[in-house]
Amino acid sequence: MARRPLSSADLGPVILLWLPLLAVAGAVTFGWQPSSVLSAAGLAGLAATWILVVAVLQTRAARTAALVDDLDQLWLELGLTPPDAREGLADGPLGLAERSLRQLRGAVEHRLSVLAVERDTLRAVLDAAASPVLATDAAGGVLFCNDAADDFFDRRTPLLGRSIEELFTQAEILGQHAAALAGTRRQGQIRLLRPDGFRVYQVLTSPLAPGLPPGAGAAAVAGVVITLRDITELAVAVQLKTDFVANASHELRTPLSSIRAAVETLADGAWDDAAMRGRLAQMIGTNVTRLEEMVRDLLDLSRLETPDAPVQVEPFALAVVVESLAETFEGVCAERTLTLEFDVDPRAAHLRTDPKLLTLILKNLIDNATKFAYPSSTVRVVARPLPPDPAGARPGDAGRAGLRLRVADRGVGIPLGHQHRVFERFFQVDPSRAGGNARRGTGLGLAIVKHAVKTLGGTIAVESVWKQGTTMTVEIPGVVEGADPSPRA
Repeated sequence: MARRPLSSADLGPVILLWLPLLAVAGAVTFGWQPSSVLSAAGLAGLAATWILVVAVLQTRAARTAALVDDLDQLWLELGLTPPDAREGLADGPLGLAERSLRQLRGAVEHRLSVLAVERDTLRAVLDAAASPVLATDAAGGVLFCNDAADDFFDRRTPLLGRSIEELFTQAEILGQHAAALAGTRRQGQIRLLRPDGFRVYQVLTSPLAPGLPPGAGAAAVAGVVITLRDITELAVAVQLKTDFVANASHELRTPLSSIRAAVETLADGAWDDAAMRGRLAQMIGTNVTRLEEMVRDLLDLSRLETPDAPVQVEPFALAVVVESLAETFEGVCAERTLTLEFDVDPRAAHLRTDPKLLTLILKNLIDNATKFAYPSSTVRVVARPLPPDPAGARPGDAGRAGLRLRVADRGVGIPLGHQHRVFERFFQVDPSRAGGNARRGTGLGLAIVKHAVKTLGGTIAVESVWKQGTTMTVEIPGVVEGADPSPRA
């Protein structure tokens, strides 16, 4: 251990002891009288005492000044302004140091309380985040996790201290974690099996190097921060967009190809054949009609999928809609010898909702029913009031009875394996299984119905038995005016 240098305070006892002895020895040497010897020894002792006191005071002052300097340096390191030394001149160096210590203690306590508030705020912010966030050390052990991360792993066991390899088995995530430990920020997408099925997550991994400047190198990485963002809806939307473009292109290509073939046949000489000309003209007309229907359905679907799609709520009589639909499908029913029957409860005769959307719903449901119903059968449309919904579909509907619409047919039905997909855009049951009498549609009708019902705040359900028939049930809350929904006698 290094020795501390001797100071004047350390030499004080030596001086105090040896100075009187030296005085006595000198007096004896010069032959002084005993009284003179004693006087000389006393004076020497007094001088030694004075020298010792001065030395001690100087040493203490130097040490106090050094302490004050150290305190000032500590103030500066804490980012604070040290007190003015002139204010403590009356108290002396020791008083200044004492007062500085008291002030420093208060400043440190205040700084600690501020840091505690910042820590609690940061924790609250991370816990409020919906995305799981984990921080690991360089060995892969979990140092920190927010509430969303605990929920993500079902809170079965504490996450702190667990290894990243124990939490994730996917090579993609482990690879990103290793890259972050090497100082590289990465992000990627991965499908994870969750209790509600597969979900798509965006995984972000960032190097954790607190207090170090950017570019300090992989050796400076103290850990990794992992963030998981659920982007399932976005991924599904992107996939739907891709599928929509592909399906729309395919559906548009078919009638356009037929029209082009008919036109080329006419140009190659079939124009002079009256019978052939008539068949080709009929083919062109049929495909043009199909194109018109598809464009109309696409416009309807685009309008309904707009988040702020306008809803024109107004009072109207359901009988007006029924009469219009009966006229619309009169030709189709006569062609296929179908009977379109409406059963409207008088208590549901007056509605307050968007008549265009309600007509659009019934029109597409009846159109589907007439396509797949057996010839000489009946398509039945039933309207009944529902008990009032305390919440209502939208403000102002609370306490008003709802409406249940059922469109039932006796036809080929929908196979059980396809029923969960019938509301997808462009999805159609295999025509070979639908029977030869089924008319080909655009594949958008039920998708339009689903979005229209959703816009009105309602629900739709399908019940179907293969080769026996299908029933579509729509329920819209808070649209029937002045109805008593109690069962009729």
